[in-house]
Amino acid sequence: MKKMIMPISTLSAMLFLSLTSGTGLAEEGNICKGMEQEACSQSTACRWIKPYKRSDGIKVAGYCRRLPGQKSQVSRDKQSSSKKG
Repeated sequence: MKKMIMPISTLSAMLFLSLTSGTGLAEEGNICKGMEQEACSQSTACRWIKPYKRSDGIKVAGYCRRLPGQKSQVSRDKQSSSKKG
């Protein structure tokens, strides 16, 4: 019985960490998310998507989006720290 407790607790701890750690990084990485139109338009890493109507009739509000090929701040920090070491 004791032999089964250790692998189960290790597995559950790994699952918990994987579920909680990835969410914050994704949100931090998108510098454009939530920007107002003026700030977004002035940013070199973002672009403003105009409001539009989908083919199913749903209206989508305008929003700021990161340009394709632009790496997030988190990715840049990881790359620069790996090059140093």
